[in-house]
Amino acid sequence: MSGGAPENLISVIIPAYNAARYLAKTLASVTNQSHLEIEIIVIDDGSTDDTVAIIETARAADPRISLVKSAHRGVSHARNLGIARSHGAYIAPLDADDLWKRDKLSRQLELLRRAPPGTGVAYCWAAGIDDNERVVLPVWNASRAEGDVLHEIVQSGILSCGSTPLIRKEYVLRAGGYDETLTLAEDWKFYIALAGVCRFAVIPECLTGYRIREDSSSLDLDRMQQALDYSTRWIRMTWPDLPKRVYAEREFTLNTYLAFMAIRAQRYASVPGFLSRAIRARPSQLFGISFWQLPALTVAHASGLRRYEWALWQTARKFEQ
Repeated sequence: MSGGAPENLISVIIPAYNAARYLAKTLASVTNQSHLEIEIIVIDDGSTDDTVAIIETARAADPRISLVKSAHRGVSHARNLGIARSHGAYIAPLDADDLWKRDKLSRQLELLRRAPPGTGVAYCWAAGIDDNERVVLPVWNASRAEGDVLHEIVQSGILSCGSTPLIRKEYVLRAGGYDETLTLAEDWKFYIALAGVCRFAVIPECLTGYRIREDSSSLDLDRMQQALDYSTRWIRMTWPDLPKRVYAEREFTLNTYLAFMAIRAQRYASVPGFLSRAIRARPSQLFGISFWQLPALTVAHASGLRRYEWALWQTARKFEQ
């Protein structure tokens, strides 16, 4: 392993900025992992709430937890700082409000060990959860892409969120870490860079709970659009020979995603523009059922409905860890 890192040690990297509301539950989902050889590096990104106190309390109960303090410089800097302080052969990024199932890391580690040479990332699916850990979106991006996934990841992301992968550290370093000019969609750009240097493997199950919050920074629609446009320009410069269909698919994905974000941000007037651009990129999707779910969701969301996909007559289940 690169740098003489311990063979079985996984470094969990958790950037935290004013994360007091969720952080204790997130840390509990990590300390409860069935794979015990972990170090948990929490980077306080200049929080002004009780984030540091929560980390200190958790660290007193579990010495595998360490605290790194930083001025507020954004999530990408915090992630890179944690990686620089890590000792493991594997990196497992985790957002401070997300949750893991107990066997997530052990199953991903086993997958990487038996994967073909050159495989650097094992990812899984995520379920969207609310503030009470109820599943509000049964699966976020149910991708089965494996191997050389560059086209697929440029097109649709494939990784549900920033908390799903386990990554060999040697490939994290080769990809150059996270782009510190980005504070939104930085994980997607990083995973595209990883796809340029290694192969991917997948566990097609929801082993991560992705927190869908009404106060999420991703709801800053203008900044999100700027970040995604920046990443698209970077992709075109880095891989100028990608097929046109890949960019058409990406344009469709980005605009349907932005439409979904606009719905969540209650900026309903922006939704038709995003959907129009999506259809211009892929006209055939005008006849797809999944496309028409977004206009329906707009009406439902404006009426106060916050459950996105499950059967409305069923009680939302808790995310089981």
